[in-house]
Amino acid sequence: MFILVSVSQLSCAVRDAGVVLGMIAQARQGERRANVGARKEPTARQVRLGHVLRDMRGEARGRDSLETVSRELGWSKAKLSRIETGWSGISESDLVTLLDTYGIENKAWRAYLLDVRRKTSARDGWEIKLRSIVHAQYADYVGMEEDASELYNAEPVLVPGLLQTHDYAAAVLAQHMPHLSESQRNARLEIREKRTGVFDRPDPLVFWGIISESVFRHALGGPDVMAAQLDHLLTMSDYPTVNIQILPESHALHAVLLQPFVVLQFPVHWEPNVVFLDGLTRTRFLEDVEDVQEYGRAFRRLNAEAPNGPESIELIEKYREHYRKG
Repeated sequence: MFILVSVSQLSCAVRDAGVVLGMIAQARQGERRANVGARKEPTARQVRLGHVLRDMRGEARGRDSLETVSRELGWSKAKLSRIETGWSGISESDLVTLLDTYGIENKAWRAYLLDVRRKTSARDGWEIKLRSIVHAQYADYVGMEEDASELYNAEPVLVPGLLQTHDYAAAVLAQHMPHLSESQRNARLEIREKRTGVFDRPDPLVFWGIISESVFRHALGGPDVMAAQLDHLLTMSDYPTVNIQILPESHALHAVLLQPFVVLQFPVHWEPNVVFLDGLTRTRFLEDVEDVQEYGRAFRRLNAEAPNGPESIELIEKYREHYRKG
């Protein structure tokens, strides 16, 4: 079982997290200052892909190899630089050329990066609709979640978003954003449901969820909604890539579980782990190595202490039967 195995490995994985998230922020800040008609703002996924290609080049050829690689490929130095900073997209043929040049033979890594490139260039449909409904940072998170290979989620108040039923999510939204119109609520619920597609991919997301027992005492939507939600948790717990642990209400580690958090891990080692915090009014990505390490340590402690398997299932079943009785 892989759970953010060690501080040193996590440190390696997040060594450039501040760089990639800083690049995203700088790109957006620069775009806000730009005149109308200036170049389009790069998406977070495009910046992430550029960051991976930059680190890949550094590992294969050395950090000062931008000019050498550009000359070898017959590209301008500016072209490769724009790709690596996210200001230019990259064609499939150019990406294949770079992967070949850097000696990347791993088929899974190549397939992942080609898929990220495809999603980066899809500037219509789902991506555009998403950004018209929610703020940019949350849209970035949904994209990262879609690309992640593993996700570590600790929840002190609510059922994790990826495991929520439609009715439970609607009850949460009614309390969180009561001002929304019916059409706005439905649009957000559609996003929530579409996100669960990560479990149906050919390479399903590996999900690790730690939920406080107190979550089950919050009767959102009423007894019927809660019973159905708990039944859904039991169903999801049977998925081979879904791991659910319930932290008993009496456990002292609730002092660590002060707020919900998510750690995202990606398929290639050039892409750093990211910590995601979703609050009432804003979404944040943590970029400092020390911050990501701290959340990694917190999750490992929770994972080690929260009951596995049968004990957690029994707690879920106990509350489901309680709500079934009304």
